Amino acid sequence: MKLKNIVAWVLSCITVSFIISSCDNSLDPLDRDTGVFAIYGFFDLNEEEHYIRIRDLNTPFTLEATKNLDAEVTLLNLTLGSTLHLENKQQEIEGAIQHNFLFDGKVNPDHEYKIRVERSDGFTVEATTRTPTQPEPVVNPLNQNCYVPIEFSLKPMNGGTVVLRFGLGPSKDDPWGSPIVIKSDSQSILTHTFTPHNQVILLTREVYPDLRCGQVLLTGNIYVSYIHYSSGFYEQIENDPFDILQSTQRFGALYYDTLAVPVDTSPVCPQDC
Repeated sequence: MKLKNIVAWVLSCITVSFIISSCDNSLDPLDRDTGVFAIYGFFDLNEEEHYIRIRDLNTPFTLEATKNLDAEVTLLNLTLGSTLHLENKQQEIEGAIQHNFLFDGKVNPDHEYKIRVERSDGFTVEATTRTPTQPEPVVNPLNQNCYVPIEFSLKPMNGGTVVLRFGLGPSKDDPWGSPIVIKSDSQSILTHTFTPHNQVILLTREVYPDLRCGQVLLTGNIYVSYIHYSSGFYEQIENDPFDILQSTQRFGALYYDTLAVPVDTSPVCPQDC
């Protein structure tokens, strides 16, 4: 069950609430004095419109100076060997013209993409990312009592980071826990084990410390919201928030989903008796 409003809220809680942001963990820092470009944007595998913002780092951040951008922007799918020239969609923000280049289409999971920005004199700046694999999550076992551990897993993986949150309901106004950051140690599988009872205690102990798990999970579900980031993306934005003037190379990818995990809320003795 995909709940876009929840994940938008989750994103904002973990520092991806900037207008357009992204990262790249394979590029060296750029020399601002050479008139090179900033590339920042990310691909959302759930969407079909993606904007990559390009800025000349030598241009003053004023309306007049930013009207024109000497750059041709190309998107390459290195996995398929395809090339696409991106259209510039200009927008005025904070007293300057932002140059947002549109890729209109679905992004493929586990594909390598490159953004190439070329100036008229041939100077080129590039950023590359490999998108997450986007496998179907497996949650097992289902419909067990609140004290039975449940394993959440994603397979296959190609690296990257997953951020989980557990919640008591599908709405952003329902109680949700703190982010749990899981880095993929394996290229094949990522797992996280949780117990519904323990998550309920974490989410309710300050308000309803005496209620048992089954009394709290009124829908019979515990909810798992997760965001899967391409390798290096989350680590870059976690401690380095997006800045429209300072950010340079940020090109990554992510997707999100929310699952309703059924739980048997019948009383369990002796725990609940």
